[in-house]
Amino acid sequence: MDGDQSGAKRRRFRAPNSRGGVTGRTLDDIHSVLEEHARQIEKLTAANKQLEAKNTALEDRCKALDRKSESLEQSRDKLEVRCSSLERSIQVLKKDVSWTYSAPYIPRSHWIKQGYDEEYAANVEGCLRRIKGNVKRIRNGDEDYCCLCLDYEGQLTILHDDALLPHFKELADAIQLSDGIHQIAIDNMELRPSALRILFPAMEGKVTDIFMQCVRFPGPDVAECYEIIAASIRRNHALEKLTWIGIRFPSDEQADLLIESIIDNRSIKRLDLEKCFNQNGADGCRALASLISSGRPVDWLYFIENSLSGIDDVAAALATNPQLEALVMSGNELNDGDAELIARALKQNTNLQRLCMDENNITSVGLENMLEAIYDPSSLSAMESCNHTCCIDLVEQNDHYVRVGGNYSGMTSQQRRRRKLYKLLSARHDEGSNARHLNAELGEGAFTTKLVPSVLGCIEQCSIDRSTDAPTPLSLYFELMKSWKMPELYGHR
Repeated sequence: MDGDQSGAKRRRFRAPNSRGGVTGRTLDDIHSVLEEHARQIEKLTAANKQLEAKNTALEDRCKALDRKSESLEQSRDKLEVRCSSLERSIQVLKKDVSWTYSAPYIPRSHWIKQGYDEEYAANVEGCLRRIKGNVKRIRNGDEDYCCLCLDYEGQLTILHDDALLPHFKELADAIQLSDGIHQIAIDNMELRPSALRILFPAMEGKVTDIFMQCVRFPGPDVAECYEIIAASIRRNHALEKLTWIGIRFPSDEQADLLIESIIDNRSIKRLDLEKCFNQNGADGCRALASLISSGRPVDWLYFIENSLSGIDDVAAALATNPQLEALVMSGNELNDGDAELIARALKQNTNLQRLCMDENNITSVGLENMLEAIYDPSSLSAMESCNHTCCIDLVEQNDHYVRVGGNYSGMTSQQRRRRKLYKLLSARHDEGSNARHLNAELGEGAFTTKLVPSVLGCIEQCSIDRSTDAPTPLSLYFELMKSWKMPELYGHR
């Protein structure tokens, strides 16, 4: 029997040799080969991990280089704009050794001969007086100046005329030589490319706030007008706020030009696009989704009365958690379905701090969805994963929902989270159901028993930010110690 066993151990396996014969291999030989293969696999695995680590390091390095490259490009663009501005300033100074307002006087008869009435002629005369006055004040070095000489809200529209161009040039030269203009407002005027080429280059690097409302661009010149404005906005790295109200985009092409220039300009922190889109023209949802998903940081984005329809892409962009602090979508004909999409997106968003959706077609159904995004009492886990950052006007303006548990103003996200968790535990305490809920949510095993001290500690932490009408932590402790895991806890020691 021992001989048979010994023979079995030495049993040889036959494998063909290089001469076509058969070479014998023992089990030890095969084990040796397998061990060698295993060692090779380990070496390859280790080498692969090293390569992965190097690849990750290279990817991080590439990202850092991309960021540095982007920063250098921005610096280069700023220097180019600065150089262009200085060149224009030099040209102005060459001819302004002893400056006087040299734009020619335009007699009232000029307007009457063209068929305008006395009221319009008087209005233009007032316009020219205002331009001259603003130019003198800017030339005298008034600090933090707001240039309002082109603002004609509520008055007769100032139409284009080549006779106005020398006066626009005086204004542009004054801005060019200034240390900076806080704001320039252009309202209720018709501007053609000839005027835009004078005014907008002078604003680059000088004006921090451009306000444009109800500005007209004549049909044949529309494309060229948008090209001039977009190019200038892209280059104006001093620009912090842009307002564009009541100027309808004639097509997606023109809207894209302006939107892309805004995205490329990293200095704009506040953007107001109001009454610029409608259902029959450029697509407002497309433009808004592009702005949100661009990745550039924005403090406030006003997108008001733009007839939004089908906001799936907008909601998807919000769900990517962009660097947007406040979004105003008032008066956009949004409905309960839109509110539900936004509510879902908010559960993925931790950057948005303010959302305004008033004056839409949102009923109590949509409002409930919005509330659930910031206060979901179905479980502790659901409450934890709610949005604790964003204050929603529709919720804050409703006393009932604020009492239930909104994102209260004046609190940090951590304070709001603690307040909501304590609110939920307090509501269950009123029903005496905390133990039942905790058993359902945390389970019945030994591991759950180890969580008891953590849960009690959580009650203490959350009570710091509880509302004045909430029960004291002692009441919650007493309920839990009566009914939840105490025997198991002491038995577990």
